[in-house]
Amino acid sequence: MTSLDTMPIAEPFELPCGLKISNRIVKAAMEESLGTGDNQPNEYIYRLYDRWAKGSYGLLLTGNVQVDERYPGLMTDLMISSKEKTDIEKWKRYADVSQSHGTPTIVQINHAGRQSPMGKRPFRQPPIAPSPIPMSMGDSFIARTLQRIVMPKPKEMTVAQIEDVVRRFADTAEIMAKAGFAGVEIHGSHGYLVSSFLSPKSNKRTDDYGATPKDRMKFLFQIIDAIRAVVPRTFAVGIKLNSSDFSAGGLTEDEAKDQFQWIDEHGGIDFIEISGGTYESPAMAGTEYIPRSERTRKREAYFLEFAAKVRNTTTIPLIVTGGFRTRKGMNDAVRSNACDFVGIARPTCLQFNLPEILLDKTLADEHARAIQYEIRGTQLFNLIPINAVGSGVTTLWHNWQMHRVAIDNCEPDPRYNVILNEIDALTTISHARVQTEVQLKKNVELTFCLREMLT
Repeated sequence: MTSLDTMPIAEPFELPCGLKISNRIVKAAMEESLGTGDNQPNEYIYRLYDRWAKGSYGLLLTGNVQVDERYPGLMTDLMISSKEKTDIEKWKRYADVSQSHGTPTIVQINHAGRQSPMGKRPFRQPPIAPSPIPMSMGDSFIARTLQRIVMPKPKEMTVAQIEDVVRRFADTAEIMAKAGFAGVEIHGSHGYLVSSFLSPKSNKRTDDYGATPKDRMKFLFQIIDAIRAVVPRTFAVGIKLNSSDFSAGGLTEDEAKDQFQWIDEHGGIDFIEISGGTYESPAMAGTEYIPRSERTRKREAYFLEFAAKVRNTTTIPLIVTGGFRTRKGMNDAVRSNACDFVGIARPTCLQFNLPEILLDKTLADEHARAIQYEIRGTQLFNLIPINAVGSGVTTLWHNWQMHRVAIDNCEPDPRYNVILNEIDALTTISHARVQTEVQLKKNVELTFCLREMLT
């Protein structure tokens, strides 16, 4: 048994903005893919977050909400078109449901940038990015062909477009504050727009937005300042950042450490969540994409070693997400002072009340852990010569678990088989039934599985 008195993850914490968090366990962001019709919150998202609200987490991070409906990651994302067209009552209900049991909820806000395959924009209009550098899906003929169709060469952003996106981030944060959420998290990792400004591989600009490593921070700093100008001081503002792009020519750990220090010096941020990779090299999707030492494997977390290194460059509270499965691993991470919070994503799709297990002082450490499960039916997809397809299907499996709860009002099922599910979906589509919309959505997700990730 373990006494709660000796468990760092059970200790409360207060962010610089004054937000009080009851424990160190964070439900990390995952793309729920539950946006339909107007891409505003709906009964599906309410049902899903009602389950997490009851789970005794210290903090909930939502899946990404797109600040510009023209450039989403997926058409099933929740989106903001404008302050005038937003149904604030739906967002208020979302905030109320997710925080109904006292756990503060922070909304992840995002712009997909060059990783936007489609959106509410003209059919052949390309995505936008700091520089006109397309995303690479791989070197095979199939990958290159699909890249031209799905992820075409982006258009370099003008200064006016940059300023417009900055305003949209601020508008979205203001909406979330008025809705009653506890804060927002700027998505600055995984190759999306903010991340692509921070990376030397995707930002080749020669102006104030990219001429030097620190110039690449200007876009992010403008977003932080614009948000701070329109939200209360007690409203939390965090950011998710890469520890490395894990790709040739991309952001390195040393460059990332500099960015953490510059953010600390700039101010305005209440926490930083550490992640890594892009959809060209999806380290955030699983261990097979991350070079890890045996020592790191024993410590569970993917990015804990980087967090320990960056502690000397910033005083901002740190969240490390990815890889945590056991209470011992989580306690060791917080006790080591490498991080202040542990983020858990995928296991929470199967165990919505995971913190109750982890914090149960009657359980021995070997039993206080996330459920162990094997994802079946993914082997065939791993043979496809396109970057991130295998990891994308694994992500989709967890997405379907969320849909079982949110759409089908069923419990998660660890026995879920990816291939059998798709056969069932294709069969069901032939029947004109209410279920059709759901199954069609699942197949749209599979089409774009190459760029799916865990929030």
